[in-house]
Amino acid sequence: MITFQELLRTRNAFLLTGHENPDGDCLGAQAALFHLLQALGKRVHIVNPDPIGRAFDFLTEHTPFGHARPEVPLPEFEVAVLLDCCQLSRTGALGPRLKATGRTIAVIDHHVGSDRGDGSVCYVDVTAAATGALVRRLYRELDVPLGKAAAEGVFLSLVADTGWFRYSNADAEVFAMASELIASGVDGSRMYDRLYRRNHPDSALLLASALQRHRLLLGGKLALVSLDAALMERAARADFETDAVLDPLRSLNGVEVVAMLKERHDGTVRCSLRARGDVDVQAIVSRFGGGGHKKAAGATMRMSLAAAEVAIEAAVQQAVGAAGRPL
Repeated sequence: MITFQELLRTRNAFLLTGHENPDGDCLGAQAALFHLLQALGKRVHIVNPDPIGRAFDFLTEHTPFGHARPEVPLPEFEVAVLLDCCQLSRTGALGPRLKATGRTIAVIDHHVGSDRGDGSVCYVDVTAAATGALVRRLYRELDVPLGKAAAEGVFLSLVADTGWFRYSNADAEVFAMASELIASGVDGSRMYDRLYRRNHPDSALLLASALQRHRLLLGGKLALVSLDAALMERAARADFETDAVLDPLRSLNGVEVVAMLKERHDGTVRCSLRARGDVDVQAIVSRFGGGGHKKAAGATMRMSLAAAEVAIEAAVQQAVGAAGRPL
């Protein structure tokens, strides 16, 4: 079987994509891989299911990001690389179009089970803190110097998936890599400002409104917040990142799991779980076809918002008990 490095060396045209509503790790890894492939003399396009969010638009200063439109043909490619996800279903309506081409599907990811997704060639390490960290490894393995644009992409990946180095996955490799990237010219302070200090004037009210909806369940061990379709519409208009709700709830004394449920117009609910301690939220979301990491995971639940609340509470109750904490 061909290795991932051989795939990059021997193919000439690549399409890079990722999951719907791409986050910092997905976009940063794409930017870094884009410049790696260009350095290798390849033709490469980034085509995501959704447009790049305003918080990340600084990446477009050096990297062209596109998104799929039904009326626009996909660029010619030999290999589609999924970054920060491993299943075509995570790419929304783009997935069937990629599958129909019959082209090679490759995966770069750090989530549990990524080697069992839709990729026929995979570059996976579930111990890596971020997908961007894996792309940085590819630069070394292919002996390609890391330019400033790629360094910024890798740094974005690291800070996105380590919570600016606050999470337990911020290991020695992460700090060594961050030091290298800062030394190469990445301006961490500027990136923080671009990510978090350009918020819409309505964002404070949206954060307050979302936090007011939280409930403490299971004796205070579960913080559950449900965002209905109306609030999600308001959030979309203000480009408000709803994940901002998670950390304030995770900071509450006694809370072991935070669950955020977001109602979608297609009748599904997007669930995001965060954990403290030994509770494995990846195992929880796997019941609903989701995935992720032990302390951060998500799933699309095909049920009503009310039903999702009941299902998540029951699943968390069982998981907290299994972790040795009686309720």
